[in-house]
Amino acid sequence: MNPQINFRHLYYFWVIAREGSIKKAGQKLNLTPSGLSEQLRLLEEYFGKRLFDRRTRKLVLNEAGKMTLEFCTKIFNQAEELTAALRQSTSQRTQRIRVGVLPSLSSTHIHEFVVPLLKDKSVSVIVREGSLDELIYQLDNQELEIVLSDREGGRKHKKILSHRLRPRRIVAVAAEKYSHLKKGFPHSLSGQPFFHFTRHSQIREEIDRYFNTHQIQPQIIGEADDVTLLRISAEKGICTTVLPENTVNEALAQRRMIKLGELKGINSDMWALARVDSMRVGPLKKSINKFLSLQKKL
Repeated sequence: MNPQINFRHLYYFWVIAREGSIKKAGQKLNLTPSGLSEQLRLLEEYFGKRLFDRRTRKLVLNEAGKMTLEFCTKIFNQAEELTAALRQSTSQRTQRIRVGVLPSLSSTHIHEFVVPLLKDKSVSVIVREGSLDELIYQLDNQELEIVLSDREGGRKHKKILSHRLRPRRIVAVAAEKYSHLKKGFPHSLSGQPFFHFTRHSQIREEIDRYFNTHQIQPQIIGEADDVTLLRISAEKGICTTVLPENTVNEALAQRRMIKLGELKGINSDMWALARVDSMRVGPLKKSINKFLSLQKKL
């Protein structure tokens, strides 16, 4: 490679591509926009190709840029792994699994799949939160190994496999003072204060369909995707709510709340999304398959 083009030039491009603008990248790198623009110009001059399409106040990756971004992501991920590997002895080397999770997913669901891996000394687990689009982008660019989602990856993501994990039953719960609602359930929920999931959650549509089918009209006092917030609000007697059964088992066992009934026919789904190529690589394939096989033990 031309001695004027080095690892740093690629890194500058990588940050610009991820940030979407030279100004934002400059702020992150503590460089002036003009200086960063010059570095990008040198890289494009070296390759003999434009890497971005210039639009009003915005840079958009073209095909050459997308290819360069893909290679850069691999380079910097491998550099990070190299650094970690060299700082460890051979006997201590671990396989890193970066897991992306949606904030709306139950922490209980996540713990069930991540905690067992933490006990495996050959595996190092990193958990990151983000929106589904953001996490799939990172998965597609090899910044993540697995994404835990409440829905499939979608047909447009042809390089990503979707593995449906074991579903969880959905139950209606509340404080003891609502025990009279057990009689006549689920119709007894009509007119009762109800803390609902937001429409960003996949399960919201299922619950609404269930309510419509059974002609149930609860008094919706709020919406949230934080399962813990929904549970605590129900425990304190503020409202009724519905949650995956495994997220309330402890509270039920300790009698902090009661189960009013099950929403039969509705399950809380969780999907594990992984790249097709990651399922073909030795150590990573073994770790991912181990991760996915945990569902059979639950």
